[in-house]
Amino acid sequence: MEDKEPNDENHVEKVPVLNKIFEGLVSDASDLVRDLYWGVKTYLIFGLMSILFGIYSFASNINLFGERLYIHLFISGCLIFCGLAQIVNFFRLRKKYSRLFKVQEELKKS
Repeated sequence: MEDKEPNDENHVEKVPVLNKIFEGLVSDASDLVRDLYWGVKTYLIFGLMSILFGIYSFASNINLFGERLYIHLFISGCLIFCGLAQIVNFFRLRKKYSRLFKVQEELKKS
């Protein structure tokens, strides 16, 4: 039972700190959601850019494949794979935070 008392004291000490954090979140909620929205959008933008760079790298080095220089193929594949992973993350995060984005849009309209 003595072990539980220090833990209770730690929780009591953390409450004012957590209250300050939550007050800051509430006051900056609109900016936070807007930053989150654009952060999620960047996954799509950089995913598409990575795929395009991968395709460009593949197309510009196609003549080297006859010489069995496959490092360019590997780099192109990595760029395309990373771009696809970014796009998958975009859709995952957009779905996860869709309620926040909808509330933000409704608040803008009113």
